[in-house]
Amino acid sequence: MCAAVAAGLLVLTGCSTDDGGSGNGGDAADTSETPQPPTAPGLTLHPDATEFAQDLGEHSTLNDPVELSVSLETTGGGVRPENIGISLEATDLADPRLDPDASSLDDRLNELGSPALRFGGNRLDRNLFWTSSGEEPPGSDSVVVEPEDLERLRRLADATDAAITLGLPLGGFDPERGADMAAHAQQILGDALVAVSIGNEPNGYTVDGDPNHRLRDDSWDVNAYTGQLETYAAAVADAAPGLPIAGPGAYDAQWMRGFAGSDVADKAAISQHWYALYDCGSTEVPGRGPQAENFVTDEVRESAADILGIGLDVAEGAGLPLWIEETGPTSCPGTNDTSRTQAKALWTVDYTLQAAQLGVQRMAMHSMLGQCLGGAPMSVVCTAEDDAEAIVGRNNHAALRLAAMSANGDFVTADGGGDALRTYAVHQESADRIVVTVVNTADAAEVDATPVSIDVPDGYEPTQASQVAGENLTEPMVSDYLRPLPLPQDLPYSGEADGSAALEIDVDASAATVFVFERSATPTPTASD
Repeated sequence: MCAAVAAGLLVLTGCSTDDGGSGNGGDAADTSETPQPPTAPGLTLHPDATEFAQDLGEHSTLNDPVELSVSLETTGGGVRPENIGISLEATDLADPRLDPDASSLDDRLNELGSPALRFGGNRLDRNLFWTSSGEEPPGSDSVVVEPEDLERLRRLADATDAAITLGLPLGGFDPERGADMAAHAQQILGDALVAVSIGNEPNGYTVDGDPNHRLRDDSWDVNAYTGQLETYAAAVADAAPGLPIAGPGAYDAQWMRGFAGSDVADKAAISQHWYALYDCGSTEVPGRGPQAENFVTDEVRESAADILGIGLDVAEGAGLPLWIEETGPTSCPGTNDTSRTQAKALWTVDYTLQAAQLGVQRMAMHSMLGQCLGGAPMSVVCTAEDDAEAIVGRNNHAALRLAAMSANGDFVTADGGGDALRTYAVHQESADRIVVTVVNTADAAEVDATPVSIDVPDGYEPTQASQVAGENLTEPMVSDYLRPLPLPQDLPYSGEADGSAALEIDVDASAATVFVFERSATPTPTASD
């Protein structure tokens, strides 16, 4: 189902997927009088909403009730602001729209809190040409990046509090040029630059392809990489003393171990790449091919735990954190059955919090700034039609907004749940707030909602909720987003309501929902009072 809003009305029908539409059925806002913010095709926003409400369809087909019990017992780990982030191709450094005055990219980043922002990707080693002296690039497919581009990036960092990592090209092997780029980045970006990386996915340098052509001959291996890495790192240390270096930016354990065991002096982190669905020719469900249903299978969650576990083991052995510097729903090119689906949004929330719970300390979803229709369909952000300055968020951006609500929180125990319900709870100590995320992977094409009761420690009461919902899991462009809104007094609940839980509510199927519990102004009396 899709989320919808009307004052005092909680069970609504007739959702719209028109860009900027209200989704309120007969109570839709008059858009000729109230301009709606631009949004990606297939994602409906509700800027005029005043309280949280859901569209539960006919509200007749329900899953079995689920009871959740949350305590303040920490389970280890937490959600850092940098666990939510975006990765862009390094050649996007030359895009004038990184300037906050030239586009709305800064708005999209601010909606994610203080996010990770990474520049790397395949074009780093194959197309980026750095010069601080106005040199001509070596080829017609080169993208020139200069100090003035880093100045623009600094303005973006100042406007967003983003934590930036920056790739240095290794493809052409020019340590002096790479060190010059690092020195300018350190000087211009200052504390906003948390690390540089040297090259991108060196394990793929011998793969023939178009446009990601081969960069090394067949003698290239981990030892050859380590030697070139150390040469670059020494040049960077001379030009930019103390600048941290993350690496290797690969998905293969032997390359991570190569970086960990290298003589690089200022290691920042082990960086790993991972994509959920990579078997582009497969049609199996469950499986790892590009079918939307696979996003919500146990196989994908278990694979994430296994692969990230390898990176975490290498990082722990090296005494370093693990950063997932490039990740995303699928590495399969072009539009496929997963593109712009609600299942992708649910995976984004679930995977982001799962990785943080496992111990990952930084994550960036690979994206681009191209057109919403015609550009990379898996990108978190895209450019609105007929307005190059309007950088808008897709449904996976809305999903990251939900995950960002748990930032600066420590994971606490959340018992309960069911086969189709994935739950996370954090305690944000500074605000004394509990945030509970419920990912309901039941298909709204078959089920309307799941009755959920959430019990939290005495003294906390539910105050607001946010949601990204869809009419079903697998059709493209059927998502709705509700920003955090106050909970109304009357909530739909189809279970046996006995008032013992802090919150009882029917939770929309095919939806990720975040509930916020605030410390009550007046402490709840106890038996001894």
